[in-house]
Amino acid sequence: MNIFAQNKYANQLWKILGDFGELNEEVVWNENNISAENGKISVFSKIEDGGNGIRVRNGKVKNISDDAVVLHSLSSKFSFDGGEYDVYSQYNGWQSESLGKWQTLVSTISTSSSSVRNAHGSAPFMVLWSNQSNRGTAFHLNAYSSWEIKISRVHISCEKTIIEVELGVMSGGVAITLEPGEEIEIPEVIYYTVFNRTDMDCWKLHGYLNEKYPRKSVPVIYNTWLCHFDHFTLENVSPQIEKAQKLGVEYFVIDAGWFGSYPIWWSARGDWDESENFGFKGKMIEVAEKVRACGMKFGLWLEPECASFDAKIVKEYPDYFIKGPDSYFIDFANEEAGKYIFEKICSVIDKYGAEFVKFDFNADLDFDRYNSGFTKYAAGHRAFIEKLRKKYPNLYIENCGSGGARMTVRDGKLYDSFWPTDNQSPYHGLRIFKDTILRMSPQWIENWISVCSIQNMIPTRFSDENSDKLLSTNDALWDSITGVHNSFLKGFLTGGPIGLSFDLTSLSENSFEELREFIAEFKSKRDFWREAVCHILTDTESMLVLEFRNSDYSKIELVVFTHKMMQTNIRVYPWVDTQLKYQISQDEFLGGNKLKENGLDIPIKKSYSAHFVTIHSV
Repeated sequence: MNIFAQNKYANQLWKILGDFGELNEEVVWNENNISAENGKISVFSKIEDGGNGIRVRNGKVKNISDDAVVLHSLSSKFSFDGGEYDVYSQYNGWQSESLGKWQTLVSTISTSSSSVRNAHGSAPFMVLWSNQSNRGTAFHLNAYSSWEIKISRVHISCEKTIIEVELGVMSGGVAITLEPGEEIEIPEVIYYTVFNRTDMDCWKLHGYLNEKYPRKSVPVIYNTWLCHFDHFTLENVSPQIEKAQKLGVEYFVIDAGWFGSYPIWWSARGDWDESENFGFKGKMIEVAEKVRACGMKFGLWLEPECASFDAKIVKEYPDYFIKGPDSYFIDFANEEAGKYIFEKICSVIDKYGAEFVKFDFNADLDFDRYNSGFTKYAAGHRAFIEKLRKKYPNLYIENCGSGGARMTVRDGKLYDSFWPTDNQSPYHGLRIFKDTILRMSPQWIENWISVCSIQNMIPTRFSDENSDKLLSTNDALWDSITGVHNSFLKGFLTGGPIGLSFDLTSLSENSFEELREFIAEFKSKRDFWREAVCHILTDTESMLVLEFRNSDYSKIELVVFTHKMMQTNIRVYPWVDTQLKYQISQDEFLGGNKLKENGLDIPIKKSYSAHFVTIHSV
């Protein structure tokens, strides 16, 4: 359905507007390279093969004149035959991350983010689905800027139309100046054909990202936030360190509130000086040393991009900051400001021997003082992260998704993994995980639980039933509570880094031991989890089935999540290699061709639980 190859003019492949008008000259095709120029600017794009049908299109615009030129629009274009189409897009908001929906394309459907947080309000991801050919194309935009994706039905003649997809820097109010010889990147676009509306062939993206940007680790992390929020002390954190060591935790992280003055510690963001009158009272080094003595790595929370209105550094160096509605922002386009925040964060890392930082970003800025669509800000911020990585090659950098507002493929290139949501409900979290893997790899997405045990308080119908029950927060604040089956928790923790944020001493002996054994098993399979792709085999109101597999189809892990269901069995059709023979159980073996043809029956015992099946080639 793609008529990409018929494009002959620049304005069919890009939307590049400036003080020179519109770039609409004839293009030159040289295999997968495309170029055009008009005497003022030249544009070059390259289409790369990412495997499994993945295509990656990127490029640059260069000022080839002797005078400065100003760009007002910088986007890539793709054209398709007219017809009947649906469009899938996702909203991002606090506790509503990656919330997706299909819409019928009538005229134009667009999604965008004008904030410095590049996924605030929506994700840079859309799928165009042809109802006539029963297939579609997925688009992922990796823009270091504010951005917009727009899919439109465009009139060409009489009653005839084409479908045009436009992806790039959000053009409203943009005036990007290029000096003679200066160039700017065209935002990268990853795209591929989709044959499945359930998971939109997300496994293709996973395979590409895992090969191009492999994770250094898929760790087990403990974070203090949902244990005591900001009311932590040496006395209540010490038992958590000891329990975390026994569980097999690898990173122990102190969250927000270790700095400033209680109860308004957040007013010290930007200065990043440890509190002397609350929390650890200047003794966080002792906490870090105890963490290391227990064989774990120490981490802490920072929000390096923001500074509070009362921060000392803002008063001392106001030129380093941009004033927003609720806080100041480091002006990453200012070289001296970037140098300050880099040196400040390094001093914190060095002081406490931190090997893990959780970078949060809880504020929005919609006004770009440079009218560059935040391209200058994003370039400075990217340089800041890259400098940290160069100085601390073993530092694990977690990106807090901030309500999904900064959780994209672009960010996955900079950070090791994402804290995707503050909502620690395993039920809401599973929905967020399932929808987020449509646009990034499962290894990038941390799965966090916050639970406690209750014993002998809830009656059970059967005398042999264990009276030990688990309660979980059902939101971000423990304001809502729900029961959860241990198997569901294990299923939810499957596939990405494991996150624990609760009072570990509140677990019963049985629940603690089950979690310890699960973590040990997870670690024993870590090489598999680090490279696995994921398929969504079933996604209904009563059931979700995820398949994790390695690249050569030799090992497959199936996780079946049940909600309220009225069946005792489900038949699934795993993605397998038809040339291989698989072991299903100790005594059962099936050829891949039979598995593909007949599927696999999985018995279901309980609602609101998870069931696990491992199959591997022999």
